[in-house]
Amino acid sequence: MKALIVPDNRGKSGKVTTEMVLQIIEKAKRHRALGKRIRIKQFAAGLKNENITLSAKKVEEVLIANDLYKAWTRKKRPAFYQSLCRKIPNGLVSLDGSEMIVWLGDTPYRFNVELAVDVVTFAHTAFGIADAETADQVIKVLESHRKNWGVPVGVLHDHGSANISAEARRYLLQLGIESVPAGPGNPKGNGTDEGAFSQMKKVLGKIRIDVSSPRALARSVLNALVSVYVHMRNHLPVKKNNLDPTEHMAMPVSGELRNLERQQLKRHVAKRIPDGESQEKLDRLHWVIRHHGLDVSPDVLKRAQRSINAYDLKTIGETETAFIKAINRKSERRNLSYFFGILKNIQQQHDDEAKQQYCRERYNYEVMLELKRRESEQPAPLSIDNVVAMLEKAVTVKVRFVKELAIRKAREWSQQLMESYRYRGSFKNKVEDALGNVKHLSIEQKQTAWELFCQFLNNKNVESSVTLSS
Repeated sequence: MKALIVPDNRGKSGKVTTEMVLQIIEKAKRHRALGKRIRIKQFAAGLKNENITLSAKKVEEVLIANDLYKAWTRKKRPAFYQSLCRKIPNGLVSLDGSEMIVWLGDTPYRFNVELAVDVVTFAHTAFGIADAETADQVIKVLESHRKNWGVPVGVLHDHGSANISAEARRYLLQLGIESVPAGPGNPKGNGTDEGAFSQMKKVLGKIRIDVSSPRALARSVLNALVSVYVHMRNHLPVKKNNLDPTEHMAMPVSGELRNLERQQLKRHVAKRIPDGESQEKLDRLHWVIRHHGLDVSPDVLKRAQRSINAYDLKTIGETETAFIKAINRKSERRNLSYFFGILKNIQQQHDDEAKQQYCRERYNYEVMLELKRRESEQPAPLSIDNVVAMLEKAVTVKVRFVKELAIRKAREWSQQLMESYRYRGSFKNKVEDALGNVKHLSIEQKQTAWELFCQFLNNKNVESSVTLSS
């Protein structure tokens, strides 16, 4: 078999000119006149036969700018969660519970095994067995860890009622242990304990004792099995580490490193606190739920709170108005799913409009013709007033391509005028006075314009020095 050679055209496409845009527009109009649908990749490949080598993305932007293709943007995706960094042994302890079943004959006995695992060393430091996950069991496991290994810096746990109970929080506060809740929807949040339980259940398998005995016997058997597993696991190094978990846990750690670990955990927890804009979005969501009396379960509310941050405040406000109109027509639309459906559609519309406006500013044929006409006009005699006028446009105009053109002209004229002055200081003083006499610019805008002007002269010096040295 012969390898398929795909030509690499990266970096070979030149600047998009007015003639190119006109050719693309005429070809697209002929294509649509035949009743054909424009498929961007095929259309861009066909343009190569007419000596127009542009990427499919660039061709799409040209068509959008001239109203020959509909703008479309991809939907926003949820935020990416990073795993929590850990550096020292007995710094962060992962705490979690899992159900395990012991069969005595045909009768299953269910227990909750609470396990503490050091995140860095993967040492299984303590465990407890009870009928259910309770605050007392959580405290008992942490106390066992403290007696054997000392007080950890922080405890990583989920949002279970036992872990966030008042008793557990009071215990952590008394010992100065940082509480680090695992983030919702984060697969890397509390994976240490989950991995430990997975390995434990894989090793132990299904526990079945084919004798008739009381519940205490089942509990003692499970306790012995878990003890054996923890003892053996703590003598197996993790990955390429030469130390086994027990030796790693016994290594001394300075107080400075513990303080660094504590500050890092505090910063991690502080990032979960919503900022002003996020809090305003949550307030708007809660207002919609209360005002319209929406029946929302706790799980649905959590998903709504996570999703609302992906949308703009302006979009949320327009959605509230549209939602009121919709439920006035049909009362059965009064639910959170319908609200988020409207929200998603309006946000998509705003994103598409923003992309279309961006393409029009860059590749609209009429705009490019006007820009080309202005550039081809005979330039006025260079003067300091011309430079100041261009600097004024550079700091006041919001359209990006006009701003770029103003900066380019101001740089070019500043460097040309500088050549006619014997001393740079006199030229800078005149420009500074001219900028100060412009009344309709704010102090910040004048400062920005002055910094731009100074950059132009510095760049000129750099170019001159390089030319002379070469």
